[in-house]
Amino acid sequence: MDKSDALRLLEKSRKEIDRIDEEILYLISERTSLARDVANAKIVLDMDIEDKKREYYIQEKTKKIAEINNIEEEYLSKVMEILTDLNKNEQEKILRRK
Repeated sequence: MDKSDALRLLEKSRKEIDRIDEEILYLISERTSLARDVANAKIVLDMDIEDKKREYYIQEKTKKIAEINNIEEEYLSKVMEILTDLNKNEQEKILRRK
């Protein structure tokens, strides 16, 4: 590979990363929008926002996915923790409005 090939590869890879980032952000938005449904169901079921059993399930699933894909589990777990916190925050907003 020469410098010209390397530059093309770099540009192509960065464009693909940008496309994937947009998809990830869209999926996060879609995931977060489901907080309304979850909050409404929890109201009817008289459940707390925090569901340790569900959070444990998410972390265990994350560990398995990290292992299968040879990705650092610590980092994926942090991402999922952030997503879980984001959803809980959205649920709290919804519950405060009721």
